[in-house]
Amino acid sequence: MSLLNHIAQHVLDVHKGDNWTEVNIQNTLQDVSLREATTVTPASPNTIAMLLHHLTFYNEVVLQRLLDIYTAIPQSNGFDVPALHSEEEWQQLQNRNLQSAHALAEGILQFPEQRLFELTASGKTTFYKNLHGIAEHAHYHLGQMVILKKLIRQ
Repeated sequence: MSLLNHIAQHVLDVHKGDNWTEVNIQNTLQDVSLREATTVTPASPNTIAMLLHHLTFYNEVVLQRLLDIYTAIPQSNGFDVPALHSEEEWQQLQNRNLQSAHALAEGILQFPEQRLFELTASGKTTFYKNLHGIAEHAHYHLGQMVILKKLIRQ
């Protein structure tokens, strides 16, 4: 298996399962209600829905960077989740996250492996670091979602 295959699988695993932490976004959120997803706790100004929207935003940004498109990050940093008014809209947000993970994984598989250690369009980091970083980023925020879910349910 090529390095790109491993990285793409790592991105999918944090979203769908079978990763080293034995926790993933899809399973963590499967029983989270709209009310829970949009609850602000004293532990964080971010909600579960905000974190998920943020992860989706960054999956899309990194995919753009693979295409040599430098997307400026707005001040909202992808935390500007639209208001969710129904369980259906909450489910759509979850589906969009999974779709963004699949699109990113596909983009990774299509990326020329010889370019992995080139600088991205920003000139600040390599594609390799961006791709590993996006998986690490997802694990980090997944941990926050797990904690918020437990706090909300206490």
